Amino acid sequence: MNVRSGTVDVPAAPTTSLPAFAWREVSIVAALATTLFLARIDRYLIGGDELYFLAAGRHPSVSYADQGPLVPLLAALSDYLAPGSTVALRVPALVFTVLAIVLSAVMAREFGGGRLPQTVAAIAYATTPMAVMQSAMLSTFAVDITLTAVIAWLLIRWVRTRADYLLVAAGFVAAVDFQVKWLIPIIWAVLAVGFAVFGPREMLRRPAWWVGSGLLAGSAIPILWWQHTNGWPQLAMGAIVRDEQLATAGLLSVPWTMIQVTGAGGLLLIVGMWAGLRAERFRPYYFLIPMIALGLGAVVLFGLRPYFVAGAFPGLFAAGAVYLADRGFSRRSAIIGGGFGALTTAICVGLVVVLPLPESDLRQSTDDYSQIHSRSVLFGPSGWDSLVNSVADTYHRIPPQQREGLVIVTQNYWQAAALDQFARDTELPAVFSPNRGYGYFGTPPDSATTVLYIGVDDPGTALRTRFTQTTLLTDIDEPLGFPGVNRGVAVWLCEGPSEPWSALWPDALELRLVDGTSRHGR
Repeated sequence: MNVRSGTVDVPAAPTTSLPAFAWREVSIVAALATTLFLARIDRYLIGGDELYFLAAGRHPSVSYADQGPLVPLLAALSDYLAPGSTVALRVPALVFTVLAIVLSAVMAREFGGGRLPQTVAAIAYATTPMAVMQSAMLSTFAVDITLTAVIAWLLIRWVRTRADYLLVAAGFVAAVDFQVKWLIPIIWAVLAVGFAVFGPREMLRRPAWWVGSGLLAGSAIPILWWQHTNGWPQLAMGAIVRDEQLATAGLLSVPWTMIQVTGAGGLLLIVGMWAGLRAERFRPYYFLIPMIALGLGAVVLFGLRPYFVAGAFPGLFAAGAVYLADRGFSRRSAIIGGGFGALTTAICVGLVVVLPLPESDLRQSTDDYSQIHSRSVLFGPSGWDSLVNSVADTYHRIPPQQREGLVIVTQNYWQAAALDQFARDTELPAVFSPNRGYGYFGTPPDSATTVLYIGVDDPGTALRTRFTQTTLLTDIDEPLGFPGVNRGVAVWLCEGPSEPWSALWPDALELRLVDGTSRHGR
């Protein structure tokens, strides 16, 4: 039976009962992945962005300059329950990764796949380098990937069941996702275009779809109001993120970057794309094509980060696994498939066991922005102790009379967040930074005519103002240090700013991360 949609006949999704869910097999895969990821969850030192999430959580807001409020709230909750614990901080990332593993199997079942394709889909996601990255640290993409996949699953299930509560649920999940990253309204609109072009168009006539859309729109009101009152910083962040990604890996390196994200399991993703376009059983789900095309286009054509398309991974793994199961497994194909499965598993286990490498193995200095990502992956963040101790020692060498009313201003938000997190017991004064979202946490008081400035550029350049007197007190410049943390950083004592802080702060705001390295293409 076909459902007529404009000039296109869209086959109705099967309404028969679905295969049993492979609880045992999927539970084993999820449990093994959880154990593996949990075993190394605190091996990386806390990252600069994680420190920023903790700082943002201590400055609660309905929005931030560069993201929504949900991840900072998760960070604040973890710090409340287990202060200083990187394990507690990263548990949400691990939970969302495991949920994506299970969701891959659930979507394979939704497509009509039995125990084998469900298990294959779960293993495929669990053994990608993406899953290793997603579970390693708290990040916005760790949460956003899974929530985007949940939305896709709810709409796929609606196509089969026509249960309208699923549309409301999808809108609710989209509203939650909007509190993480601000791409979801674009994805929601593209999904609507997919239904309009490929059908079933009746979804767009369902009141439940508009209720779900209303939930998403309503969740945006506080964020949009904050952005409006603060000069719409998010509008500039898109170009900055693209610039940072291109500096990390240019357009020509996109294929290699995608391989690094998908591993050998990328072959199953390609199979899933082929199946989605060619296999009859997937025709009812053509509405997903624009969403996947948008993500791929953003990564391939515009150099955006690979995880922009990762929300489609569970569905594509599921489609690929079901398609291969439909074609049947000969002895030869079973051996080949088992070999690829063993390879992806070995890569995943190897990444978890080996990384991060000991910092003592670091031999090359980090001189360029393109090296920061690889260094972070291979060796992890570093230098926080050196930065905090140097700043604390410098501060306590300043005569007591000069310390009265003094505040700390850092050039980048990592420095400010590290001092905010690690220097609570060192009696340091309040910390401010005009960088990224930190610049919106607060402005130094106009009464602060003396500041201790930490940065890679001189204070006049960084803060776009003049001081009556600046004195270089300390250099923090370890040859193999982390740029902007304990390499190329100086501590200055600055007195007599040319303007009150309330007047000069708007001009000092800088959304780009300043770490002292170069940017290609700038």
